[in-house]
Amino acid sequence: MFCMKRKSSAYLNRRSNGGYKIMLLLLFATGLVSFSAITPFTDFSGKWHAETATASFDLNLTQIKGRVSGSHCAVQIGGQKIDCAIKDNDVTITGNANNSASVKLAFISQFSQNKGTATITKMNDSTIQWRILTKPKGEYYLPNQMVLTKR
Repeated sequence: MFCMKRKSSAYLNRRSNGGYKIMLLLLFATGLVSFSAITPFTDFSGKWHAETATASFDLNLTQIKGRVSGSHCAVQIGGQKIDCAIKDNDVTITGNANNSASVKLAFISQFSQNKGTATITKMNDSTIQWRILTKPKGEYYLPNQMVLTKR
């Protein structure tokens, strides 16, 4: 009888180990599926540019995960009014992307040193649209709305 129990016990151990392996495999597969379901952030990084006959507008944006930051340079009235970051590494624009084609940003006019808000909407890989939501107080020369292309 003792031998019989031992064989039965060994059989059950092997069987439970197999169930354990199946459970691990299912957990691993579930983790893979849920990981692949996480959509990456829309990437707003790059140097973006737009110009008209009397104005130009540039955005230099960097994105790390969902955090967007960068600088701007707006030139209006044929160069008579300039609203640009003083240094290349000055941060005048910040925002958080939320897995959509648009990001809401806070910006600081370098002309008046006042804050405003804007959205950037990615139209495709080479085009974005800038739109001011809240105008900064005082004088500023960033465009209220403009379509920019990637350089």
